[in-house]
Amino acid sequence: MLTVQNLTKVFNKGTINEKKALDSLSLELAPGDFVTVIGSNGAGKSSLMNAIAGVFIPDNGEISIDGTPITKWASYKRSGLISRVFQDPLSGTAASMTIEENLVMALRRGESRRLRWALNVNKRDYFRNELSKLGLGLEGRLTTKVKLLSGGQRQALTLLMATLQNPKLLLLDEHTAALDPKTAEKVMELTCKVAQSSKLTTLMITHNLEQALAVGNRTIMMHEGRIILDIRGVERQNMTIGRLLDMFEKASGVHMNNDRMMLAGTR
Repeated sequence: MLTVQNLTKVFNKGTINEKKALDSLSLELAPGDFVTVIGSNGAGKSSLMNAIAGVFIPDNGEISIDGTPITKWASYKRSGLISRVFQDPLSGTAASMTIEENLVMALRRGESRRLRWALNVNKRDYFRNELSKLGLGLEGRLTTKVKLLSGGQRQALTLLMATLQNPKLLLLDEHTAALDPKTAEKVMELTCKVAQSSKLTTLMITHNLEQALAVGNRTIMMHEGRIILDIRGVERQNMTIGRLLDMFEKASGVHMNNDRMMLAGTR
């Protein structure tokens, strides 16, 4: 489904700030895979996601979806295939617009945004039905400005907007990290429900090791722009955080000391 081959990206090349963010990285996701991505800060997790989303063009390597090369496609062209939810609940919605207007934009992604004719009785009924699945009471607040919603409500709405058109690939960039624990758990439950019901192929960055092993069917660990561990199947089912950290230290040669990734496992 998603194929990433020999992806390389160097930022600030030729300067004292040169940084190899991706180092000949290769990755394949099968249809319906839900893969969690972990690694210490600077491991290349967001760079991988940015490359797939089209934020930048890699120096070398290829990216394809269902056999179609998209490496050189602009991000707007990929939007019909790839959806993304960011860490900041404010990033995925238009605050000054209503819930229904935001949903129209999501439904008309890649098309002319003609809100006046797009908002009709059938669309509103459809939106109410989809919002009701979130269990947050938003189905009765279609005309509420998004800026009046809580962070958790906005992130749940963003998740719905990202999956409304059943994208080929859903990218989740620490999308629960900015929420309080209770709200984060609710949004994560919604995420799993949406991904499973729509059989969405999903790539999710997280610093929470417990979450990384509990969610989805596969966990990859990155270090210095490379994938150093790919855990799935029975091995993943029996994995503990302690064993995972031991495996990281052996694979990377780095001792996990006061690293955010390690601390996140205790939240």
